[in-house]
Amino acid sequence: MYHWILLGIEPTKDKRAIKLAYTQLLKQTPPTEFPEEFKALRKAYDQALEEISKSDDDANDNSASWHDASLKAFQPQLDTDIEDTQDEVFSEPPPSSNHETDDDELVEFSTIKTISQLNLALTQLYSDISVRHNLEQWKMLFAAPIFWDVNQSNALTVNLLDFLSKHYFLPENIWTFLDTSLSISGSLSISGDDTTRQIAVALSGYIKTLPKRIHDGLVVGISEHVDFKNLQRHLEIRNYIEDKCLYDTLTTEDLENVAEQIGPEFKNDFPLYNYIVKYLWTLNSYSAIKRILEPLTIPQTEEDLLNYQAHAEYKLKNYEAALALYLKQEHNYRVLCTKVMFKYIGLCYLKLNNYEKAYLYLDAKLAAIGDMELEVALITARRGYIRELRADEAKNAIKIATLLYENGRYQDALSITEQYKPIFVEQANYLQALCLCKLHRFEEAYSEFLVFIDLYNQRQLWGWPLVVDLLRYCYDLITYEVLVDTLQEHIASFQDFYKTDFFPGSTKPRCYSEQEMDILELTREDDSVRRPVESLGHTESLQIFALAILYIRDTELVAYADTSVVDDFQRNVLNYIKEIKQLMLYNPRDCLKFLEAAFDQQDFDTCIMLADIAIKGLRAAPQAYYFKGCALLELNQYDTALAAFQQAAHEYNTHPYAVHSLNSAIKCCEELIEQGLPYAQQRTALCQQLQDTKERVDGQ
Repeated sequence: MYHWILLGIEPTKDKRAIKLAYTQLLKQTPPTEFPEEFKALRKAYDQALEEISKSDDDANDNSASWHDASLKAFQPQLDTDIEDTQDEVFSEPPPSSNHETDDDELVEFSTIKTISQLNLALTQLYSDISVRHNLEQWKMLFAAPIFWDVNQSNALTVNLLDFLSKHYFLPENIWTFLDTSLSISGSLSISGDDTTRQIAVALSGYIKTLPKRIHDGLVVGISEHVDFKNLQRHLEIRNYIEDKCLYDTLTTEDLENVAEQIGPEFKNDFPLYNYIVKYLWTLNSYSAIKRILEPLTIPQTEEDLLNYQAHAEYKLKNYEAALALYLKQEHNYRVLCTKVMFKYIGLCYLKLNNYEKAYLYLDAKLAAIGDMELEVALITARRGYIRELRADEAKNAIKIATLLYENGRYQDALSITEQYKPIFVEQANYLQALCLCKLHRFEEAYSEFLVFIDLYNQRQLWGWPLVVDLLRYCYDLITYEVLVDTLQEHIASFQDFYKTDFFPGSTKPRCYSEQEMDILELTREDDSVRRPVESLGHTESLQIFALAILYIRDTELVAYADTSVVDDFQRNVLNYIKEIKQLMLYNPRDCLKFLEAAFDQQDFDTCIMLADIAIKGLRAAPQAYYFKGCALLELNQYDTALAAFQQAAHEYNTHPYAVHSLNSAIKCCEELIEQGLPYAQQRTALCQQLQDTKERVDGQ
């Protein structure tokens, strides 16, 4: 009865209850820490199982065969190869779900004490399709008593290596566990035994290449009722393709021949087909891709395969077939409110000379940075669409001019705006002013802006989008009267910013018409009614930039008696500029407008940032070099400030600021000399240069 007391349960014939009690106590008494307690616990567990086995069937010797005297004297120890996985080794396995193999009785992992039992268990586990990929099953197998016997360690390792060298179709997570447990890539790969070392090295190579193999070596979506021999054959096909792709090369013919050998029950091994198709794509074997994929029933979830199928048709110039596949793909994604296939749909329509649909689909796809294929296709589609619209030029004048403007044909767009000016005035469209700005005819553009501001005031239209464009392009031309009497009435706060882009020259948001929505098969519920020409962030950045420009222009034109007002304006401006730094990177000339404000507010970091953007983006930027030098001088970075002032003086040439730059450069030299640095000779040269520059400036 002592064994029941030690297990902490009442006498029972329930094996699960005994195992559960044993498992719970085992976690509290690991052998390495409590060897004596563990031996007593194990003995109690064995005695409890032996007792119920005898009561069930006294004649059944097999049920207690492993309780003989020799085994009772057995002192379990951990195999040194799996000491690092102690917690896993000491976990008692639940009842196995394996099905029987070769009519042998299913081996319980907790009873495995001989290599023959282990081999049978390995075969059963590996052959059971439903559990062979289950990592927990392998962990429970490695917790069997045989792994505790250090005397069997070498024979056990050799046996496992031999088995794994012939049964290696396992996923990466299981191989990681096996490698950790057996040190295949470690000590075994440098073993003194030639056979052991060769097998370990081979297996180690296989393990290292698993991330490059098909689905990490994992076969998914295969029925557990598939014949095991057929599965093995399929896995061999996989391995042949993987090895060839990794270490050799395959021809298109090779891959097609192998693909034909894939059994009908494995036609849904889509990771394998994906692997094959990707390789064929690198060979430009589009016809082969079509032949391999056409007979398959590819579900919507296999996005890559469906895309390759459509792309192959496109490459084969079967544009109508490709279009049908792309449209089907887009329809599948419609629930996600995405436009992932719009680019390819547009490309197909372009090849089919349907320019209107090509333009709409390409224009609806938000272009990734550097997607030259999309940009070129969109330009081509616009050209074709413009030719179609010219059939009724007067009716489509605004649309034609807008498309020309978007294609960068500003002079042609300007001609349309001038030819049909009454139409543009009637529609309150100031595209003519924008075209003039793009052609650097800013004074004419400024006059045109003022005409439309009056028009907007008369019609009580929202003037903020127009003001944003005016401030963006004609900043220097704004007068005090226009600023005070006109612009200040149209300033928008952050809460009133528009959240979508507008058509160029218009206060109409860039939304689709009902006809365009029908063509694109969009519904208002899709939240897809806005054209994604500009991101919300870019649209908001332009408005923030306009506010910054307005405040700077205000400080230049208005003589405030209270200097704190100017300080407040400048601080707001600098906060705005920091918020739209990305926009400033693409507008280096505009950075010059904010340099003085940044320096006046002693925000030297922002001053240097703006100067660097201007220096990098402009051919000549003496103002940027000058203010960068001033900021660096205030930060006591005299050597870099000296270089900036010298460059400023060079670019200013005979401008009076060249004198200021040289004076500051000399000051930097003096500071460096005080620090004991050898700048005396350079100071002398700068003094002579300053004298020469003053003479040239005074002589002008």
